[in-house]
Amino acid sequence: MNVMTAFRNLDSHGRHRAPEVIRHEAALLEKRLARFRPDLVRLEVAVAQTRGKKRIRADLRLGLPSGVIAAKREGFETEPVLREAFAALGRRLDRHLARLQRTPEWKRPARRARIGQLLPPARDRVETDRRALYFDLIEDHLDHVYNIVRRELTYLEASGAAPAGRLSVRGLVDATILNGLDRFEKRPTDFSVGDWLTQTAYRTIESEARAARRAIPDDAARLEEAPEEPARDPTEADQEIHEFYQPDDAPMLEDLVADEDGEETETWVARREAALALHRALADLPALWRKLFLRLYMEDETAEQAAVLLDLPAEEVARTAEAARDFLRQRLIEAGHAPDIVEVTLADTPARMVQIPQPLEDRDRIAAAMTGHADGRPRGAPETTERADH
Repeated sequence: MNVMTAFRNLDSHGRHRAPEVIRHEAALLEKRLARFRPDLVRLEVAVAQTRGKKRIRADLRLGLPSGVIAAKREGFETEPVLREAFAALGRRLDRHLARLQRTPEWKRPARRARIGQLLPPARDRVETDRRALYFDLIEDHLDHVYNIVRRELTYLEASGAAPAGRLSVRGLVDATILNGLDRFEKRPTDFSVGDWLTQTAYRTIESEARAARRAIPDDAARLEEAPEEPARDPTEADQEIHEFYQPDDAPMLEDLVADEDGEETETWVARREAALALHRALADLPALWRKLFLRLYMEDETAEQAAVLLDLPAEEVARTAEAARDFLRQRLIEAGHAPDIVEVTLADTPARMVQIPQPLEDRDRIAAAMTGHADGRPRGAPETTERADH
């Protein structure tokens, strides 16, 4: 790293101390810049004191192949002013590197620890038995909860109702399971376990999405700091880093479309495009309309059953679901799909929704947190089956 310094009107102590501080801080900064060629990095430090005044100002400018970052601080002592300026420059460098690597897109923020870390060991045998009972109730419904969360998060991100990359399917499933654990003894007696868990999942998703919208963005800057200078276009090396760190579990509408076998290519393409258009239209529906439509036309529930689950009058459920269906039909026609394809797509909504099982790693993690054993058996229970890993 090339370092250039300029000192103006500093007293003898400042002229002696400033170079030492700069060398120390520059060495620390250089460790964070190992990804750049040293001859392409340039640090300029100017420390000045107005003649006849006591106030000292430090201006830092860091030139990188991908942009220029600057920071400045003022004060009455040389060393504290320089250290504060370097600290501000370091924070801005971190944000700059994160943007180059698309960190918010591939690295899920640690807003929710994994479920195994959220649950401390059971305090006593009663709590151990309580968790085991809860897991026994919900185990057969984990795949259903996983698909509800996966589908709803995809729609929320596609419509902009949830910031992309801020929530994860795993985190929302964990939150749903934990919320259910807190209150499963108080669940409504007129609900099946599956319906109650579905309701808990909907409420958890809404709550987490609302909190994500209100959260401070990862790249937000403090108001008291000067705005950053705009960075230049990423270099080829930056693009390679971005491609290497692409997210592998980002929810996409295309992933919700089920593949169909045994059809001619032309028919398959037409139906797949219509199914994808259906998912886009579903993402644009109000959340309540979408839930009602999916409950009636995908889960094959009656209006009365959906009304109990969502705490609405049955007449309103039927009316809203029909309005949602009309909206989807109109959107598909406006997208250029033939009326017969539109009707087939709406009639076969369940077939257009891919259902996938929850990853075994996630299921084992939940089982271990609830029972103390990855296969769901309470700690100390006799082993009844063997599980082979292939």
